[in-house]
Amino acid sequence: MSRLQETYNELQVAKHELRDLNKMLKDELASSAKYQELVAESKVLREQKKSIENDIKSNALKDAQRMDDLKLEIASLNELLSDLSLNMYIAKETVEIMDEANQRWVPSFKVAFKKD
Repeated sequence: MSRLQETYNELQVAKHELRDLNKMLKDELASSAKYQELVAESKVLREQKKSIENDIKSNALKDAQRMDDLKLEIASLNELLSDLSLNMYIAKETVEIMDEANQRWVPSFKVAFKKD
């Protein structure tokens, strides 16, 4: 068995154990009356908060639309930045950027697996 497969198997065992522990913790929390009371209270507060946010957003509809547009633009630019960085890395070019404070940023790559 390859080291890659062994590591994957270890990861799956650890994830399964974590899932079991989380489930046990949730069960214990569900049996706590004080916890359930706080959860209900926080749900009410979240709903009130969301209502206030929606009222303010509806009053400033133009700004809210601009915020949504900017979120999409930022996601698109981040993806483009990642693509450009990866292409430069593959071409063995120096990959770094400088921010407005003259701080040097270098990429951090991550490998993720998807089902085939």
